[in-house]
Amino acid sequence: MKRAARHTGLLFAAALAVPLITATSAAASADTGGRPGIAGLCHAWECEGAWPDQMLCDQDAKTVKTASVQGISIHLRYSPSCRAAWGRISGGVPGDRVHVHSSDGSHFGRENGPGVTGTWTKMVDDANKVAWACAHDVGTGQENCTGKY
Repeated sequence: MKRAARHTGLLFAAALAVPLITATSAAASADTGGRPGIAGLCHAWECEGAWPDQMLCDQDAKTVKTASVQGISIHLRYSPSCRAAWGRISGGVPGDRVHVHSSDGSHFGRENGPGVTGTWTKMVDDANKVAWACAHDVGTGQENCTGKY
């Protein structure tokens, strides 16, 4: 009889814990846009020259400035958790380039490879600085940039 009572007690405790764990996970998901545990693996200067997807900075990123040139969409992306920014283009052709610049003079660029219509750059530190992104159209030689953020 004691063994049965102990198992019943354990089952009762487990049944009470499941809603509590679920509620805690749901609250964490709501705070991070539905993705629990989002936090970049770098912060500010530590992100300089790193890829946003590899450092999880893309997880909470938002497009803060946009522009276009010859049908290429230019996006300045910013991660609040990483305090870093990068450039992204879409709608281009192989050979089109995207660059990200920082007010401290750092910059990174990347070219669309064969069969690629969009790409992104490595990150610049954006803590207490401003950043902007530019795209270069390989066909016309024209360039345009987003505003600064």
